Amino acid sequence: MDPDGDPKWRYAVLACLVSAALMVVALALPRVPLFVARPQDYLSVHLLLELVAVVVSVMVITIAWGSLGKRDLPRANVLIFGFTLVAGTDLAHALVYAGMPSLIVDGSIELSIFFWLAGRSAEALSLLLVAAGARFAGTPVRWLTAAVLLFAGLLLTGVYALPHLPDTYVPGLGVTSFKARIEYVLSAANLLLAGWFFTRYRRESNSRFLWLGLASFVMGVGELAFTNYVEPSDAISLLGHIYKVVGYSCIYRAAFIVAVHDPYALLSRSSERTRAKEQELNRLMQSLPVGVVRLDKRLGVRYSNPAFDRSLLRATSCVDGMPLERLIDSASYRQLLPLLQQALNGERGQLDGGYCTPQGEQRHGHAVVVPDGEGVMAIFTDTTVREQSLRKLELSMRENSDIRLALDAHAIVAFTDARGVITKVNDKFCAISQYARDELIGQTHSLLNSGTHPRAFFAELWRTIAHGEVWNGEVCNRAKDGSLYWVQTTIVPFVGDNGLPEQYIAIRADITKRKQAEAQALHIALHDELTGLPNRRLLTERLLQATRKAVRSGSYGAVLMIDLDNFKEVNDTLGHAQGDALLCQVAGRLQQMVHDVDTVARLGGDEFVLLLEDLGCDLEQVIARVVVRAEQLRQRLGEPCLLSNLQLSVSPSIGVTLFTLNDDQAEELVKQADMAMYRAKDAGRDQVCFFDPAMQTEVLERAMLLRDLRQALDNDEFCLFYQPVVDGQQRILGVEALIRWQHPQLGMVSPATFIPLAEDCGLILSIGQWVLKTACLQLASWAQDPERADWHIAVNVSARQLNQDDFVDQVAAIIDSTGACAARLRMELTESMLQENLPRTISKMRILRQMGIRFSLDDFGTGYSSFSYLQRLPMDQLKIDKSFIDHVLTDANDAAIAGTIVALGRTLGLGVVAEGVETVEQMRFLVDSGCQVFQGYLFGRPVEAAALGRSRQVLAAS
Repeated sequence: MDPDGDPKWRYAVLACLVSAALMVVALALPRVPLFVARPQDYLSVHLLLELVAVVVSVMVITIAWGSLGKRDLPRANVLIFGFTLVAGTDLAHALVYAGMPSLIVDGSIELSIFFWLAGRSAEALSLLLVAAGARFAGTPVRWLTAAVLLFAGLLLTGVYALPHLPDTYVPGLGVTSFKARIEYVLSAANLLLAGWFFTRYRRESNSRFLWLGLASFVMGVGELAFTNYVEPSDAISLLGHIYKVVGYSCIYRAAFIVAVHDPYALLSRSSERTRAKEQELNRLMQSLPVGVVRLDKRLGVRYSNPAFDRSLLRATSCVDGMPLERLIDSASYRQLLPLLQQALNGERGQLDGGYCTPQGEQRHGHAVVVPDGEGVMAIFTDTTVREQSLRKLELSMRENSDIRLALDAHAIVAFTDARGVITKVNDKFCAISQYARDELIGQTHSLLNSGTHPRAFFAELWRTIAHGEVWNGEVCNRAKDGSLYWVQTTIVPFVGDNGLPEQYIAIRADITKRKQAEAQALHIALHDELTGLPNRRLLTERLLQATRKAVRSGSYGAVLMIDLDNFKEVNDTLGHAQGDALLCQVAGRLQQMVHDVDTVARLGGDEFVLLLEDLGCDLEQVIARVVVRAEQLRQRLGEPCLLSNLQLSVSPSIGVTLFTLNDDQAEELVKQADMAMYRAKDAGRDQVCFFDPAMQTEVLERAMLLRDLRQALDNDEFCLFYQPVVDGQQRILGVEALIRWQHPQLGMVSPATFIPLAEDCGLILSIGQWVLKTACLQLASWAQDPERADWHIAVNVSARQLNQDDFVDQVAAIIDSTGACAARLRMELTESMLQENLPRTISKMRILRQMGIRFSLDDFGTGYSSFSYLQRLPMDQLKIDKSFIDHVLTDANDAAIAGTIVALGRTLGLGVVAEGVETVEQMRFLVDSGCQVFQGYLFGRPVEAAALGRSRQVLAAS
């Protein structure tokens, strides 16, 4: 982070300086009592300020209990405990102040000071716990109660034990040395905390640390106001109270950022991704032959496909968000409502019944209703034809005793005796089961058992028909060739004179296509299309079930976010088909390594999630167990995969978060694991990292910076600075162009911060082209200036730029359009760019060299240099890396390396530039070593073109 370019940091420093200066002035002035004529007015002002402080403390408690408690309860408990104690002691301090109406005990200055010191100590302790990352397990009520009990102890101590404590105030003389020393200790503690928080902010750029640092500093300075007053109503005492209120307000701001601002920003980003996935899911459902409608938690329509619109909707336009109750027949809605409410509670259900079409026609349908993450999904199939066939058959049976009428009906029919042995079947039964009639007669229906249904299913069926009642339901059977088929079955018992069934008739309709369509709709909604793994929606459902189960059992679970390192390179080099094949192999390996109770899901791209359940109740054992599982996954996924006779190895980065206690954190757990995974990538990839709540703010700020970076070119926020390159007489030979980003809010953003972002998201191509064009325009401008016409400009070129197929054409077009002299343009490459596809790189360099462009090898000595490619490359110059120059006077190895590079350049006929020269002694050493060209702060920092010094120039050796 570059604090000098951060306006928030500058304002915080300014606020600290102003508060410190104001306190120094106040301490230097004579003590002036306020409200001498009306001392009761001071009581009112004092009470008002303390009540403001109490209200702010209560607001911090409220935020911790509400927003923060839902996401990180142990950290919220720290704030609840600390600021409950602070609020109580501050309120007691105000109420027992001398002159206030008596409440339990008469007020006095010493009693008021006792509660003041207790409150300040509680505040410092609370901030110390926050700084140390303390986490209090348990419920908020427990820690609120603990704080109240501790306050009660302080109250009893103040009321009954105060005479036994050292004096803190002597009327007419002021505060005692004992009280002053305590105030100095509190001041020092707050200022040390401020330094720690500010250090964290400069390292991590997390706004909450800035506000906490500012709060600690202001309160630390404010404590000095209470070290030397004579009368409690002195102006300096009032100033100290104001400092306290300001400090508390800063604490509230920090709590607000953590609990409200950051989560809403993250939610906004998550919502954009969710909308994109919703659109893709809806597109897939458009062509399904069954009707599908997705509803929110208020049963408003989120999406309906054409099949559903034709069957049930009264209106087919502008239905998004409208309640389903207003869009379909009221009787149909009343039938569906119990199932919809059941699905909202996480349970699936199904229903057969009549419904009315938008045209007023009465038909029959089958509905399946399932939970859908943000609401419910209903899958609807029209079964009117099947029901008509069944009714015709039943009517025929009632009106004619000839069994042949039933066997010839448009249904699948079988007769059995009282034991369930098949006695007669029709042709349709033989056709769908693929058994001949003589193979079926004499057998029971167990011949067709698919194993899909549990024993309890058939036990309930026999219990129903054995009592002479008709049974209806859906049954999955297995045909002779092993294939499965579904039938809607009605079994009618024929009861004899003894009141017991003598035989049964089973009337069936083939619903296999309908069940397949329903299964396809469910699979599309809940599974990944490529790998067949559960998707985010199904993972969320199972996470909710897992966390609720963890609450009941007290057992821990874990969420592992797995991302394949450098997967994009597989797609870019081998093609997306091979990338998909790799993802399928990874999915297969993950499924092989999990237990039956675990879930493997794919969120998209190369991101997989592993949900582990029932890991035990001992936290240390759970952590050890998860570490072993994660390490096994890392090693297994890192083994080579075979893709079209090509062995390819990709490493995984794994983020882990544990869960127990809370049952409403499914999406939050995925976010935590995601942040831990990115920490693993930052640690060098191929790592396993556990979640740290501090990651959340880092991810948010990085996302905001990337959003602004995408707009920076269009908003003209980039500029080029130029650093001089000089000879031994310090005459300017040319400059190196260095990009800077003037952010409208953050100020000057360091290239070390935004260049890696640009590389990751692909913006480096457009930014690099802008740099090249701007530098060429500057060359064309200097060509008209006799003093600068011979200067060259060096431009850094990224690997992604150089690897573009049309890079040479881009450069030629820019030179032609700007009128720049190609001979004055240098391109700086790094050694790492030359490790891949060297022949292609050399070919491009030679073409550009023929145009007149010169090349420098930047950061030479830090990579894996090879003399063979140095001889082949059309290089003009080597640049000694600054890391060697820094220690040439103190490290014999760096001095030897620098001298060797100079000698190597002379041997190969290349110029050598020493980068990062900052002292005269360094330059003298380099001159003695034979170096002739230099760059560094000794000769000038990077500045805008207009600020470059004018001097006599010489031409750089070609």
